[in-house]
Amino acid sequence: MNNEEFTIKNYFDFFAENKLMGNKCNNCGIMHIPPKKICNKCYGTKLEWIEFSGKGTLQTYSLIGVGARYFVNQGYKIENPYCFGIVQLEEGPCISGHIVGPEGFEQNPKKFKIGMPLKAKFLHVETEGIEPKIDLGFEPI
Repeated sequence: MNNEEFTIKNYFDFFAENKLMGNKCNNCGIMHIPPKKICNKCYGTKLEWIEFSGKGTLQTYSLIGVGARYFVNQGYKIENPYCFGIVQLEEGPCISGHIVGPEGFEQNPKKFKIGMPLKAKFLHVETEGIEPKIDLGFEPI
């Protein structure tokens, strides 16, 4: 699909194209997201880029009021927490991401349900001097 090297930079670069990319081992079939240079299961190096659907289900989550500078610069704080969760993608692998939704969604834990369907949302972030400028989030379907 793509001849780009399996790096985190290239993984984030695909976000600009609204693509959630990882890789698949041609030896054992395991999928990695973010991509790896060596397979976690068989230690093979015959890997190829694959595009994930971005659809999955919420496995667990946490509301965070004291966060990293990246989130503080976006206005999150104890009075305005953000939600971070683990999403199991339809294809199998799990990935962490910022769980977002309509205004007030993040601050209301009653709206979050384990197993709720989510889809990837590429968040364009305006924070001075902080990379990446596009981050991965998930929103309810």
